[in-house]
Amino acid sequence: MSCISWNCRGLGNPKAVRELHSTVKIEGPALLFVMETKIRAKRVEDLQSSLGFAGSFAVDSAGLSGSIGMFWSRDVSVELKNYSQRHIDVLVTNKLLNSPPWRFTSFYGAPRAEERHHSWRFLRSLHAIPHDAWLCMGDFNETLYSNEHFSHAARPERQMRAFREVTNDISFQDLGWSGTAYTWDNRQSGVDNVKARLDRAFANENFRQQFQYIRVQHLSSVESDHCFVVAEIKETFKSRSRAKKQFRY
Repeated sequence: MSCISWNCRGLGNPKAVRELHSTVKIEGPALLFVMETKIRAKRVEDLQSSLGFAGSFAVDSAGLSGSIGMFWSRDVSVELKNYSQRHIDVLVTNKLLNSPPWRFTSFYGAPRAEERHHSWRFLRSLHAIPHDAWLCMGDFNETLYSNEHFSHAARPERQMRAFREVTNDISFQDLGWSGTAYTWDNRQSGVDNVKARLDRAFANENFRQQFQYIRVQHLSSVESDHCFVVAEIKETFKSRSRAKKQFRY
């Protein structure tokens, strides 16, 4: 099973929609989160059928960036717990497994540095909600360390420290990555080029204990300046549907 998070930078662009279709076809995610769609929530939900998902939910944004949206496949049941213009929080149950439900939070951090403390306060409030296994993915619009940022100007340490503090306070563990080191590239040349690892996946210890295998990949995008973040996860519980029948002579 896999989960995908993508800051698409506009699904009003047919090329971006085609790229999303292609990625979904190849990766076959159980859950997909998209940000900065730059279209209304209703239009995001209208993509459900063409993308091959069983359900969807989207939230309009107050600004020009459009809405955020989540899609899910027939392999999982999803219970919406809460949402805002910057997050969608659900409880996920794998229909094929005898396993406990787990929490999935898709998150879009404030793009403006001066507003980012609101994002961190909100993450703390989400942590205060009772939960067990918890996976959180999205574009946090911040890096944890200076080596996750590339440009001619250093990233302010106080911004990164504030991000580290909130992840420590809520016991989030960075799930790492394979692929390109940076998830965002402004695609400018020379000294104007800026790259950063803004998108990532976090989980708590209970989630890591429930899943025997977790692998996060950064997949480059043609149409967006953000990578797709793909988290492939395998539970420790055996599937009911795939259990082999005993052969009797």
